[in-house]
Amino acid sequence: MMSKKFAKMRNDKRAEMGVGTMIIFIAMVLVAAVAASVLISTANTVREQAQSTGDQAINNVASGFIVQDVVGHVADDKKTVDYLTIYVRLAAGSPNVNMDNVMISVTTASKSGYLEMDTDSRDDPADWTVNYAFEKTLDVQSLSAWVLGQGDLAKITIGCSDGYMGDGNEADEYPLGISYNELVTIKIAPAYGQMTLITFTSPEQYSSGYITLA
Repeated sequence: MMSKKFAKMRNDKRAEMGVGTMIIFIAMVLVAAVAASVLISTANTVREQAQSTGDQAINNVASGFIVQDVVGHVADDKKTVDYLTIYVRLAAGSPNVNMDNVMISVTTASKSGYLEMDTDSRDDPADWTVNYAFEKTLDVQSLSAWVLGQGDLAKITIGCSDGYMGDGNEADEYPLGISYNELVTIKIAPAYGQMTLITFTSPEQYSSGYITLA
């Protein structure tokens, strides 16, 4: 009887089938784990890219300036405007803006060029053809002197006034020189965000020392 039972166990293939099923199951678990790892990694990458793209889109839409006023200083001869003062603040929702990264384009009837902030004297541009001056007149955020924050008010100066600028250099060496009835276009472009466009036509005559142009 024992020999017959032993022979029956030897002819039983169910154990071998169980081992094969177990191997297949383990292989499926490993494949599923690898697939899940790839999917999780891909999902994290897509999420990070989507967040970065969203942040950039928000900055591009929200960042920018609002022009409060544009004032021209009239030369002593009452024939030209020798420099402009532009008062600006940040648009609602805009992040802080470092003025070191802001370019300004100026186009008049006789002149055109791109200006950067004068990083040497900052508030005293030696040559308006390449530089503009920046100074905060209301500092609510108490940030760096060259970083404009929400609630801050600042003035941008393009061109030089007559007389001296405080450092011994002749200020009238680089006058802006806007004459009567002249179209002027100014573009203020931050590193990212909306460009601010200012256009105005100078009046037919200059009757006072300062005039509002836009």
